[in-house]
Amino acid sequence: MIIFNFGIPNSGTDWSQEVFKKIWDSQNFSFQAEDAKSLEELNQIVGTMKLNERMILRFELLTEEVIAAAQQDAVRPFYHYRDPRDVVCMEMENSNIPFATAVDQTVAAYQEIHLALCLPGIMVIPYEHIAENAEGLIYQMATKLGVLLKLDAVSAIASEMRELQAEPQYASAASTGGASFATQSVRIDEEHAPDSSAIQPLSIGKWREQLSQSEKAMVNRFFKPLVDQFGFGE
Repeated sequence: MIIFNFGIPNSGTDWSQEVFKKIWDSQNFSFQAEDAKSLEELNQIVGTMKLNERMILRFELLTEEVIAAAQQDAVRPFYHYRDPRDVVCMEMENSNIPFATAVDQTVAAYQEIHLALCLPGIMVIPYEHIAENAEGLIYQMATKLGVLLKLDAVSAIASEMRELQAEPQYASAASTGGASFATQSVRIDEEHAPDSSAIQPLSIGKWREQLSQSEKAMVNRFFKPLVDQFGFGE
């Protein structure tokens, strides 16, 4: 089974990557966890992956190769999205880019959502559910993988994730580029690394505090169709 863990940048794929690992760890499964840092690397991994083995593949942008691979019964796609105004804010903070560039990148990322939603068997994960309904979400993620977790196991994973987010070193190490996964791309049985990848602290509505008044007015006007479509708060 192959997990495709992807979506809008800064929308929780780092959180889900760790949850997927914990779910399969709970079943004593052997698996690989990969983070594709470029389109070329993504296509190379997809082109050589073995469908009869377990892999968690984290990436951002879709490619034709990924779309074709997602048609396989062994692939489980999980798509993440977030309030585009918060995405702009996080892109500026994590990638050290100007406001206009962050807006352009967020627009480009959201243009792929219609392609993602057409993938067979896809599970869509709103960032707000990660922040506010972690236990229910973890249970659903596990069942999508064919794993029926006991409720106390779900609670334990949710608690572990809250602890990860509370540790300052994870907040300072987090990045959008995926480099935090580079030293832990393979985690198999007893060889699993004891430490975890960087998990960004969860935050909803960050754009209200960090953007200037003019920037807030611009993102509210520019992303109004998406805000209305997905029901993000004003």
